[in-house]
Amino acid sequence: MTEVASVNQLLDDMAESLDRLALLQQRELNAIVEREHADVPAITSEKEKALAEVTRLDTLLSEHPDKDTLKEDAQLAAAVESIKQTLANIQHQNQVNERVVQSTLNSIDQLKQSILQSARKDSLTYNSKGKIR
Repeated sequence: MTEVASVNQLLDDMAESLDRLALLQQRELNAIVEREHADVPAITSEKEKALAEVTRLDTLLSEHPDKDTLKEDAQLAAAVESIKQTLANIQHQNQVNERVVQSTLNSIDQLKQSILQSARKDSLTYNSKGKIR
């Protein structure tokens, strides 16, 4: 028979996992801003693992036999509120990161278009009357 972790332990683990996820998001943003794009896939992989752990812990909490104590006990309720606030901060930071990534991709696309236009100008050919073909 498997031992059921206490609600307190699950909440502590959840808070730690969310703190790790928040740290990874900050690392991701720094890597994008500092143009260290090679680091982003590894950070994304770590984020996926952290998110999977948060999901696992959330499931364990929702199925825990003592889950009612999360609302009844003032200390646990405060811990839950703190976790909810951390999660809201993470969601906000995720939106910021998405906007930064989109902005970076737009800048890259604009640069690509400029390079292509410049290359086309250099490769123009003219007919015998000096007109562009």
